[in-house]
Amino acid sequence: MPILVHATADGKEYVLGERTVIGRMDGSDIRILDGLISKQHAEITFANGRWSLRDLGSSNGTVVNGRRVHAVDLFEGDQIALGSALLVFSYAEPRQGAAPAVEIVDSSAPQVRAKLERAPVEGFRPVAQIADIEQLKRDYEKLRIANELNRVIGLEPDVDKLLARLLDETFKLLPADRGVILLMDPQTRQLAPRAVKYRGDARDAINLSSTIINQVFQTGASVVTMDAMMDSRFSGAKSVIAGGIRSTMCVPMIYQSQLFGIVHLDSLIATSAFSEKDLQILDGVAAQAAQAVDNAYKAKQIERSALARRDFERLLPPEIVEQVVNGGVRLERGGELRQTTVMFTDVRGFTTWSERHPPPHIVSVLNDYFELMVDAIHRHKGTLDKFMGDGILALFGSPITYGNDAVNAVACALEMMRFLEQFNREHEATGDRFDIGIGINTGPVVAGYMGSSKSMEYTAIGDNVNLASRLCASAPPGMILVSANTMTAIGNRFTSQQLPPIQVKGKQHPVDVWSITGYAQPGY
Repeated sequence: MPILVHATADGKEYVLGERTVIGRMDGSDIRILDGLISKQHAEITFANGRWSLRDLGSSNGTVVNGRRVHAVDLFEGDQIALGSALLVFSYAEPRQGAAPAVEIVDSSAPQVRAKLERAPVEGFRPVAQIADIEQLKRDYEKLRIANELNRVIGLEPDVDKLLARLLDETFKLLPADRGVILLMDPQTRQLAPRAVKYRGDARDAINLSSTIINQVFQTGASVVTMDAMMDSRFSGAKSVIAGGIRSTMCVPMIYQSQLFGIVHLDSLIATSAFSEKDLQILDGVAAQAAQAVDNAYKAKQIERSALARRDFERLLPPEIVEQVVNGGVRLERGGELRQTTVMFTDVRGFTTWSERHPPPHIVSVLNDYFELMVDAIHRHKGTLDKFMGDGILALFGSPITYGNDAVNAVACALEMMRFLEQFNREHEATGDRFDIGIGINTGPVVAGYMGSSKSMEYTAIGDNVNLASRLCASAPPGMILVSANTMTAIGNRFTSQQLPPIQVKGKQHPVDVWSITGYAQPGY
């Protein structure tokens, strides 16, 4: 079945049934708690081989791909906006029952009489090496068909549109009455119908012989039957008898030794409708289809990687983003207890400064400041948790630890102070001078993706996060305050000055603090 992917940090997925109601009301198939979504907002249904969306008279309407709609057919990648929620329609898994008129049924085991064995893939030989003119003709026909299919399908990224075009072209080449393309789920290795075509207006049910399908699936050989009803191979096949099938061709879609699916054509009228030459043609079409599907899958993966990279680039250093996107590092959903060094920064006197300037100027200057601070965080392998007005929360050791996370955090804080001097020099002419205080604490925190179904973000919570925040609030302009835990973790890497213990909110006793003044060992 296709799915709806909720466009949030966790990317929650909803599997669609034949009728799926989306709304705010308890009992909806997909319940989204959004004040802008009606109790029963919209429904997605499957009928006549198509998935469709219909607005159920919602107060704020339903938008698909930026256009307000009442009813519309859905295709791969369509973006559905309901209230403030964004859902993406996707065939992330092959549609089980995508074509309800197509069914793979049990049949007795036939013996295949005409088939093409799967031979090792070879390139076209030079003309000088071909003595058989018929071989040359066959090679030409393969090239002609491949060129025609390439011209028609191009680089179509939508698998459903791609398969529909392939069946259209196949019907121009071969005398088939019905055609079905089944795609394989790479995880479950189950085949499911994905595209169907009829010649003429007939829309009768299509029963595919499980015996033929399984033989092609298991052996990789292409099969043709000259008269399925009379041939002893299929004399007991219920699907052949019930469907009145006279001739059948079934070929695997294989590219680079990987099976992507099966193309099945049949004829209800003509006996011996398909020849072995037709089988060779369809075999070439199927190979072209497999390559096209592989390209479409890869294009979709590139698109998803780009979206994931965009999300992670806000949080993580560039080198870690690549590892996450490529699967080298996994970020699990949900919270976990992690040893983390937490840093808070805050611009002193920001409210007073902002009262003297118009909003556009405030945003422009603040963005310049944030650009420098985030560069420092990423340079020292930190994770940007969030911006809080003029403040920043950064994590070192979550979601990835480098073993020296506290050292990285303190080095980052010192670089932030240096960057701030550069920022102040650049904005001296306009009088936009910032002073910041920084607080750093180390200890176990609960880190992970947190939030609602509509909006989630990677963050950290816990007493050690709160202490870092309190230290930041206590730090005078230009000072980096660190806790005892952080001092223990950094050893003698930095010069520091111990200050009198300070009383902070949430702590019964005063806490020991140090002010970091510089590097004890250059390059730490």
